[in-house]
Amino acid sequence: IRGDFVRNGYGLSGEGIKVGVISDSYNSIPGNPAATDVSNGDLPGPGNTVNANPVEVVKEYPFGRRSDEGRAMLQIIHDIAPKAKLAFRTGFISAGDFAQGILQLQQNNCDVIVDDVTFITEPFFQDGVVSKAVDTVVSRGVSYFSSAGNFGSQSYQSNFVPTTAPGSIVGAAHNFGGGDVFQNITLTPGTYTVVLQWEDEIYSLGQSSSGTVNDLDIYLSDNTGNLLFGFNRNNIGGDPLEVLPFTVTQNTTTNILIVRAAGTGNVKFKYIFFRGNNVVSEYTSGNSTIVGQANAAGAIAVGAVLYSNTPAYGVNPPTVASFSSRGGTPVNGITRQKPEFTAPNGGNTTVNLGGPNIDGDQLPNFFGTSAAAPHAAAVAALLIEGKRKFANENITPGALKNLM
Repeated sequence: IRGDFVRNGYGLSGEGIKVGVISDSYNSIPGNPAATDVSNGDLPGPGNTVNANPVEVVKEYPFGRRSDEGRAMLQIIHDIAPKAKLAFRTGFISAGDFAQGILQLQQNNCDVIVDDVTFITEPFFQDGVVSKAVDTVVSRGVSYFSSAGNFGSQSYQSNFVPTTAPGSIVGAAHNFGGGDVFQNITLTPGTYTVVLQWEDEIYSLGQSSSGTVNDLDIYLSDNTGNLLFGFNRNNIGGDPLEVLPFTVTQNTTTNILIVRAAGTGNVKFKYIFFRGNNVVSEYTSGNSTIVGQANAAGAIAVGAVLYSNTPAYGVNPPTVASFSSRGGTPVNGITRQKPEFTAPNGGNTTVNLGGPNIDGDQLPNFFGTSAAAPHAAAVAALLIEGKRKFANENITPGALKNLM
């Protein structure tokens, strides 16, 4: 991203800018690794000759050990904007607490906020509490960045087309095409989480005392309609949401079966594989997987490109990572153009988050849109500083997004 060129050429360092990070945890791993990072110059704090301001921990993850991915994100920002003030706030307690954390960081004078959190229960087709918090802080002048997600195109979206359900199943089955109610998928060993949502009233958001008037269910089925696994929770009066977790022990194929147990009309629905690698073998449509606050109107969703697949390494145009979530999920009937752009992932931090060592050195590599988003947020810090330094004015979040 040529951050060194900008720092050296224009004397920019992020000075006077505050960046807040929302992730799982900051310093929950035993042994106080954050103090080691400060002493090594990987984070600001006492003894750091470039930036002695310690990371402001607004709220740490309170329930024991997490991965400290937030500390890895902060290291990236410190690398690119070394004099920026940094803050951390966990977003892993609940969606409501996450929303409160966004507002807290804005109230603590953050110019830029970046997150890498996904709540699978946040609405797909409407703005939930987190998205509304994002739009609130953006309206107050904060530039908000969110990792697009690492779900690729592992999704299906359609209006429900009713047809006869197989076997003794009560209700109507979705017709994927030509009367076929079975969508064939290929699965490899691993743990899977599939979330099904549909466009209806959401009781938990206080939109309606009646909640959803449709009850959709999702199953895994064989080719004759024998149900292998699934959930048929009664959603009437509640939220339009079903979660399907399962484990696969060997390579296999199965079918997705969507059933409407109650309700009428061709309601819009979508399912996303939030965990596990699946191959949808047929009837691929509506493959967007950017949802939640990354799909908020005010958020800047950041996709991922492996750093070695960027123009700095002779690759032009850069190659978007296959796992990087694709946009296109409509919110209130409007499709927002997401992601706004991509940023590098695969670089070094001191936090071991798993994954391969691609460069052969002694430091762990940080992959995913969780690594891409703080790169973009740090660039924003330099640009905001530059606008204040050379033009003596602030840049609005919208103008900053257009510039980037």
